[in-house]
Amino acid sequence: MPKQPHIIYILSDEHCGHAMSHAGDPNVRTPQMDQLAAEGVSFARAYANCPVCTPSRGTIFSGRHAHAGAVQGFFDVFKASAPSAATLLRAAGYHTAYFGKWHCGVVRDQVPPEMRTNPTANAHWPMRTPEYFRGGFQDWFGFEVNNAPFDGFYYQGDETNPRRMAKYQTDELTDLAVEYLGNYDRAEPLFLVLSVEPPHFPLEAPKENQRFDPATLQTRPNFSDTPEMRAQLAMYYAMIENLDANIGRLREKLNVAPGFKESTLTVYFSDHGDFMGSHGIFQRKEYPHEESVRIPAIFHWPDHIPARGLTSGLWSLVDLLPTTLGLAGVAIPPHLQGRDFSPLLRGEEFTPPAEVLLEMQGNPRWSLDLLDWRGLVNERWKYAFFETGHELLFDLQNDPDELNDLAVTNTGKCAELRARLLQLLSETREPYFDVLIEHGAAPMVPVHDVSPAGPSLLVPCPAKLSPAWQDMIKRAPDAEG
Repeated sequence: MPKQPHIIYILSDEHCGHAMSHAGDPNVRTPQMDQLAAEGVSFARAYANCPVCTPSRGTIFSGRHAHAGAVQGFFDVFKASAPSAATLLRAAGYHTAYFGKWHCGVVRDQVPPEMRTNPTANAHWPMRTPEYFRGGFQDWFGFEVNNAPFDGFYYQGDETNPRRMAKYQTDELTDLAVEYLGNYDRAEPLFLVLSVEPPHFPLEAPKENQRFDPATLQTRPNFSDTPEMRAQLAMYYAMIENLDANIGRLREKLNVAPGFKESTLTVYFSDHGDFMGSHGIFQRKEYPHEESVRIPAIFHWPDHIPARGLTSGLWSLVDLLPTTLGLAGVAIPPHLQGRDFSPLLRGEEFTPPAEVLLEMQGNPRWSLDLLDWRGLVNERWKYAFFETGHELLFDLQNDPDELNDLAVTNTGKCAELRARLLQLLSETREPYFDVLIEHGAAPMVPVHDVSPAGPSLLVPCPAKLSPAWQDMIKRAPDAEG
């Protein structure tokens, strides 16, 4: 077994897996991601098991599905004594460091004096992450949520008050990580996470990255073609290109930092995607559709991961931790629920799983159409069962843009996939959705939507996307606005 590598996770937020040059996007230029992929492996069908920030991050760092993991909902925290990527690698001799967005430790009263008296403009989650909710990471340069790319902050170590960012968030966090790598002189191998919010909304990018003409963008067949959607998509691409350039800066440092050039495993991935105009919405995820659940997943380790580029086969975030441990030669504990893909990455014989378990667990409930669901995707089919009893069924082979829901017309395939979903849920310690699927009662209808008209935190999903709007949710006649 080779010497344990340094491990670098580059984690972005809301980067749809379609939006890279080597993945076929005709607009965006991602030379750094493309080079990582060309020299390593990029999974063409990588999935976020639970496409919303907090539970997805729980899956990333616990190696368990959200419904049975350390973080089980949007406002949950990474349990204080939960084993994690950091604790497992520390036990194997690693030193650990975390930079950027965590979003697994919001405790409502942990707002320090500085943020109470002088908050940032968009500080909805200004809380300082308590040490025991940091997933075992030792060196800490983190925050819960900024959602303000040009007005960011982070907490360092045991400092009480935050440090303010002077630059665009991705640029400054990369600066911090580059400086840290330049000063790293410990004997232990390093596990470092660089976690940036962009391209998560609000959609803002440095001027030098705003090169796109919205009118000339080539869009997906399911894109809602309006000037507003195009403008949003143009800025989204600008944020991705800024991120790509910062990946290049980090790689430059790794290539000159003593000990890192020789042996560093670099993994680039995102916690989930974003519809970004597909199916008529943007700045949304939370649903089983490809734009929401598909993510980048690129593994790069020179001389240890043979260059294969874009690779077929299903992979998901629950597989990240066991795969990382497998590549590092660390024993994989039995409580992890994903698969170790290290044999495939090393070019050895390996059979990928036949399907990936998808879910929405602990939905943030910003609006009536945010529902919990369970589902699966295989080589051809995608199926989901919602808490309301609705089902979705897509034939990805013949309908890759998911324009035709076949749940009503192909009841036989629904029954087949529902039975397989129940098996997967049983294997992964499902706490309750099996009861809903097998014994659920008809919900009370109609559901009267009394939300104010006009701008809100989230735009409701169109009827063709959210099954609840089809036959349940009605606009209340006396609703204001």
